[in-house]
Amino acid sequence: MRILIDSGSYHSLNVGDVAMLQAGIARLRALWPSASIAVVTNSPAGLTRQCPDVKPVPLVGRVYFRTDRWFGRADRFLPRPIATALNRLQDRIRRQWPASVAAMIAAKRLVALRRDWLAAVTYVRAIRRADLVVASGAGVFTDAFLENANGVLDTLDFALEQKVPAAAFGQGIGPVSNTALRRRMAQVLPRLALIAVRERRESVRLLEGIGVRPDRVIVTGDEAIEMANSATPAQTGAAIGINLRVAGYAGVTASGIEVIRPAVRRAADRVAAPLLPVPIAHHGDCHDGVAIRNVLADKSGQTSTIVELDTPAKAIAQVSRCRVVVTGSYHAAVFALAQGIPVVAIASTEYYRAKFAGLAELFGPGCTILALDIPDAGEQLEAAIVAAWASAPERREPLLRAADVQIQHGRAAYELLREIIDERVGAPSRHTAKRPLSAGAEI
Repeated sequence: MRILIDSGSYHSLNVGDVAMLQAGIARLRALWPSASIAVVTNSPAGLTRQCPDVKPVPLVGRVYFRTDRWFGRADRFLPRPIATALNRLQDRIRRQWPASVAAMIAAKRLVALRRDWLAAVTYVRAIRRADLVVASGAGVFTDAFLENANGVLDTLDFALEQKVPAAAFGQGIGPVSNTALRRRMAQVLPRLALIAVRERRESVRLLEGIGVRPDRVIVTGDEAIEMANSATPAQTGAAIGINLRVAGYAGVTASGIEVIRPAVRRAADRVAAPLLPVPIAHHGDCHDGVAIRNVLADKSGQTSTIVELDTPAKAIAQVSRCRVVVTGSYHAAVFALAQGIPVVAIASTEYYRAKFAGLAELFGPGCTILALDIPDAGEQLEAAIVAAWASAPERREPLLRAADVQIQHGRAAYELLREIIDERVGAPSRHTAKRPLSAGAEI
């Protein structure tokens, strides 16, 4: 059994995304213990460190294969109808003879002395040899991540064209207002064998709207819930966890930090609790630690060094020490709620409001959502933290029960995937199946 995973997150620098990838790999291995698993990545070393038992497939291989134009930019100098016909011809050749196209791209890059000259061949070969292609847990099918969304859709589409079954797990879908992205999703996602989503409110509505059959969609919660839940401490923690995401898609700005900082400090003083940083993203241009440091800084601007929680296990262990988590990112909330720890979620964009609303629907009142664009945001944030602190003991068991329900749904989704694959191929490997596979068959 050969499985290819495309997660939509390629640098292994977001421990929430890594946790979903690790969880997906573990569940796939539970179904097919001897499977060979490969993962699309832009950081082979980072992937190997986080997931040592998988094979890296270069992301640039997908980019080269899907975008290389072997007629160059001749279309710039041709009338529009001819240029359009030429581009369609290139796409048709790419679909019908992918191995030959990949080999041609490799030859061009070899002549140019590019180190990654074989990347397109590696990518095409990984898909054509696969028995299953999986889009692993992520929140990329949304306006905020157009490039990654289209890239994952390209992987799934190419797999389906090659008659390789494909599925998606742990997906957070939407909001989507981009017409081209919605059209592309409508072309690809209804053909998947199974789509497991991590929330009901936005994802299910969008999937139904683009023509995905309801019986192919399962709400399972986040892929990382089981991993975090397994680390649940015996007793409630004694700290307030702090996470903050300063990025365009998160919407938190310097003025927002000036609202958050005093509110968090006042709340911590009222309940006599330490503030504990919980960074999730470690990208150079989107590092939670930098944003958290700004919140924890004293009047002189000084703060203690924030430990790099660069693996899911480290981040989850840090969350375990908390009684409440205040967060501007999704997975800090997931790690907390899965351990029975209430969350105060800061949502400043439609993207994050949808993500946190989905969590609140699955976990209940233990997840409080607060916007920063209201006149008394600071006072409300302080009050929400203090209220969450007071209610933490009574929230713990209902949150853990909600996590258990989602864990069971997640396991059931993977079992259903195995039934689908076994029914389709009638054998452990697609390459030894007695009957051909057809993408989009009934389940």
